[in-house]
Amino acid sequence: MGRDRWNDVVERAELGTVFHRYEWIEAIETGLEYPARHIVVEKDTNPIGVFPNFVVEIPKTPFSKLTSIYPGFGGPLLTTDVSESLSKILDVVPALCSNRTVVHEIRASNTNFLRYNDFMEAEGYDSSRVGGRFVMNLEKGYDDIFEEMDSSKRRAIRRGRETDHEIVEADLTRSTLKRFHETYEQHMKSVDGTVYPFEFFEQLATMEDRILLLELYIEGEYAGGFIELLNDEQDSVHGFFAAVPSDYFEYHASERLYDYLFQWAIDEGYETYDFGGGGADFEDGGFSFKEEFGGQLLPNIYWERGTGPTWKLVETGRTLYNRYNRDSGAE
Repeated sequence: MGRDRWNDVVERAELGTVFHRYEWIEAIETGLEYPARHIVVEKDTNPIGVFPNFVVEIPKTPFSKLTSIYPGFGGPLLTTDVSESLSKILDVVPALCSNRTVVHEIRASNTNFLRYNDFMEAEGYDSSRVGGRFVMNLEKGYDDIFEEMDSSKRRAIRRGRETDHEIVEADLTRSTLKRFHETYEQHMKSVDGTVYPFEFFEQLATMEDRILLLELYIEGEYAGGFIELLNDEQDSVHGFFAAVPSDYFEYHASERLYDYLFQWAIDEGYETYDFGGGGADFEDGGFSFKEEFGGQLLPNIYWERGTGPTWKLVETGRTLYNRYNRDSGAE
């Protein structure tokens, strides 16, 4: 289905997000080369629903999952005849899974997707997996936001303002994206995180009206930046990629960028700022860092349904792996 017809459904659907848009889906298909398994619901030849899905490898296993969607968040978007349409698309899912695809996963950031939970559970989907994000209410205004931050964050922001720095809203060119990606890659490798290839970032230029690229310069030197997604469908700015080298932590680079972001988003009329994935471990440094800005912890919604007996083995392995990592970190 073409860009305009797909995005028209996204814009008409109450639960639509920037991650459902054609451009983000295309960036995953082209930049990451994940096999697409999208479902379109039509009524009298007119599209009334879309359900993006990709086949993605499950780390440390020979198996794959069908996910809606990764990277990002997905879930079915239905504009009418919801019960009938939802039933039909879930019936189609097993046919989209090969022998190596052992589970269907739905990842939703919009908590209004909870309206489907009873229906999904009746269809065999499990919702026990836990994760969350910190979301800040921008409608209270900057002064209240600043005062509600942890004192350590207020202090870091004040000190960051005193440095010789400049924040630039950069155009999405090959050179600016390349510079960002090089710093991002170094940062993600230092924390043993997933590194997306430059080709994926190049594709983001096709949705430049939904991307904010901030560059930070300290004493005239490039000090990293943020890539933010403008989730206009939900009146939110969504933090997604950060690239701040540890060399600039002493200058409170990240805090200064966030401080700029909050004010920018308020000025642009957005209602919330979404920090992106925050996990569900209060002992994690990234969790604590975001929490200190004063946002509200909201749950992500995950539904999973195995496509065969192999999934139980993989799920058990995941549980044991997570438990081992936690126990090791406590030693």
